Amino acid sequence: MMRRAVVLQAVCLLGVAGTAGAVTPTNVTKVARVTGATPAGETLPNPNQTHTNYEVYGTDLGIVWDKGGGEVFVLFGDTFGAGWCGNGGCGGGWRSNVLARSADTTLSNGLSFTTMIQDRTRHAKEVLASRKVDNDEMTVIPTAGVSVGTRHYIHYMSVKHWGDPGQWTTNYSGIAYSDDNGQNWVKHPSARWVNNASFTNPFQMGAFVKNGGFVYLYATPNGRFGNVHLARVPEGALLDINAYRYWDGNGWSASQAAARPVVIGIAGELSVAYNAALGRFLMTYLNEHRQAVVMRDAGTPTGPWSGEKLLATGAAFPGVYNGFIHPWGNSASELYFITSQWTPYNTFLMRATLTADAEGNNLLSEPGFETQAATPTMAPWYLAGAGGIDRAMGNARSGQDNGFVRASSGWNALKQSVVVQPYTDYTLKGWLRSSSNTTRGYFGARAAGNGPILGESQYGSLPSWSERTVTFNSGANTVVEVYGGVWADSGDTWAQLDDVSLTRGANLVAQGGFEQQPSSTATSPWYVQGNGGVDRGLGFARTGANNGFVRNNTGWNALKQEVAVTPNTVYTLTGWVKTSSNQNDGYFGARVLNAGPILNEVHLTQPLGSYTLQSVTFNSGGNHSVEVYAGTWANTGDTWLQVDDVALVRN
Repeated sequence: MMRRAVVLQAVCLLGVAGTAGAVTPTNVTKVARVTGATPAGETLPNPNQTHTNYEVYGTDLGIVWDKGGGEVFVLFGDTFGAGWCGNGGCGGGWRSNVLARSADTTLSNGLSFTTMIQDRTRHAKEVLASRKVDNDEMTVIPTAGVSVGTRHYIHYMSVKHWGDPGQWTTNYSGIAYSDDNGQNWVKHPSARWVNNASFTNPFQMGAFVKNGGFVYLYATPNGRFGNVHLARVPEGALLDINAYRYWDGNGWSASQAAARPVVIGIAGELSVAYNAALGRFLMTYLNEHRQAVVMRDAGTPTGPWSGEKLLATGAAFPGVYNGFIHPWGNSASELYFITSQWTPYNTFLMRATLTADAEGNNLLSEPGFETQAATPTMAPWYLAGAGGIDRAMGNARSGQDNGFVRASSGWNALKQSVVVQPYTDYTLKGWLRSSSNTTRGYFGARAAGNGPILGESQYGSLPSWSERTVTFNSGANTVVEVYGGVWADSGDTWAQLDDVSLTRGANLVAQGGFEQQPSSTATSPWYVQGNGGVDRGLGFARTGANNGFVRNNTGWNALKQEVAVTPNTVYTLTGWVKTSSNQNDGYFGARVLNAGPILNEVHLTQPLGSYTLQSVTFNSGGNHSVEVYAGTWANTGDTWLQVDDVALVRN
């Protein structure tokens, strides 16, 4: 490793980046037909006339990505020609997938194709072949696409069998690539995620996002009912399955088995894109339980992701089942995306207006129960015991609706599961009202599956709406369950719940005090360059039992952690450092990943005989992740540095 320069390197700020505030979609409208013939009575623009121009009568999906060269690719699923049955995916002229190119930058009047990839004149080509044998390989469906340089990549799933609606099984998912502008594609033989015997591998359907030199792969199991997991890979290593690293809730692991959710499903047909104008990542998917395409947003690729917000409902657009974001239709106030409708089994360009989200950084979905009237179930809330939704009954604290539980015996609660980062502080707030005979009401958070209680507030009779606040640490959990409920000890007992929020604590460094490190070897999210680890119960810590350390006779030695940040935002990094008496070249600071530019640091030129607070303020620049570090050069023989109670907070 080259000796580090003490001079701080300049940070280039992205002037186009937004404020990274949460947004919500409104005013969703259908702009134009993308595929298929115009039926009688439809007045939408239909610029592509795919039925006559490419023998695409019926198709679905419409995955869009920037391919470079002033064009996007638009990728479709099972496609039918002149023998199409006219209702759903069936009939003649079957191709498992087809691909279009578009240079259209004016989306307000529709999405026009430059052409479709063809195998003969006026006939869209199947770009990824399939066996078309049920319970072997029924079809090959694309789920995502990305381009790196002049090479293009498709993430696809090999479907073994179509089951009940929203349920299917896959053999594996994989990556195919093209080096001739999409005309021909090769399925890479080892860039695959093989499904398991129970068909629960979480990386069977995907969405790609390029960011910071990586390609992020968001993924779900086969079907539409799984959680969202995350992996990433350097841009140049997409076909090397061993180069992928999986989000384990704290950091990146080489083990796929260590992957933990970034979003709680019910999720199908994912799409994820970065909105540079907002400084936010946007995620869309179908929630079958809510019968709607929903949207979440986040300031960083790993989250925390907001709760679900309704984007396109089945009530307004019958049979809707995906929302693939157009990368060029992504402004501070507008979102363009392609949806499919089962009947007429074709695709449409849609537009939503994005507005500031009054819920801010709330991690819970449906916090005020206001869109429950549009859904046949209580999703994403669920019940223990008896209860439901008061819809426009005049009982709500705000808006029209609220949740309630009511019974004559037993435990009755409204619940919701949400992803959290382990060993991180959270604040849960909500408003409750209860019957006069309530003696044991509880509002709080616990580990998933009725696990240990992490924090709760007990209440009795609440004749008027009363706010409760619960602070808790997530412990080792990556998913927690929030709840509001009551024990019905004395006959008919009820409680009402409204305006619930869950927000993350200010410190972005995970395990900043090293207390949860399981051994003397530093593990995720901490890692070591050179020689170092964790002092466990040795009496060296500033607080608690543990601290981090580096120690060596030579070279650069540092403890590091990758931390997700919002671009172009000012942060303050603090930590307590103690060193050996011969230490004279230590550093505490933050830099861009992969040995990138230093954002700011403190140079420790003198030994620190006792723990001393260090503080560094920096701007994150155009980065969504930074590396925080504490380390020293061992210039004069055996040299050590200890660090404890590290924190990174947004100014």
